[in-house]
Amino acid sequence: MHSASRRTRGFTLIELMMTLAVFAVLTAVAVPALGSLIESTESRTARSALITALNTARIHAATKNVYAVACPSADREYCGRTTEWQPGWIVFIDADGDGVRDAGEKLLDVAQPQPGVAIVSTAGRTRVIYRPDGSSAGSNVTFTVCDRRGPAHASALVINNAGRVRSGTPTTAAALACAAALEQPRA
Repeated sequence: MHSASRRTRGFTLIELMMTLAVFAVLTAVAVPALGSLIESTESRTARSALITALNTARIHAATKNVYAVACPSADREYCGRTTEWQPGWIVFIDADGDGVRDAGEKLLDVAQPQPGVAIVSTAGRTRVIYRPDGSSAGSNVTFTVCDRRGPAHASALVINNAGRVRSGTPTTAAALACAAALEQPRA
């Protein structure tokens, strides 16, 4: 004997609409957080790449008893005359010690553009030169790294005269200058 009441399975239109509404609310909450996570990751990746490049220059200078230079480079061949490093940079052995890459000088590292991130060095510091003892020529240099989250999330890397890199907090002016560099249109 069959029961007169059969149990049907499935969703009603109201249940489906409620599920979609909950999904839409959760998505609206999660998307901004995901964007912030992506920007934070891009910023940390750029910082790490720059730290690696600077340490590569310092290590080569000290172990090979040569001058090594890190500088911003949009063409990945020669140093640019800018304090903005996000278009990329190069690290090279400076055989003649003039701070400029010549055709025969060996490239140690080449960085690609850093999307969504601005990296700005101290005013007037368009390169970091490491001496044969691993120290950095000139005064301390500070790199300010920022992303689309704004100046409040900017960070700094400081290279002292001994050539060591440490993390720091940028000044308000440096964070604002970094954010302004991020907003400039790129060709």
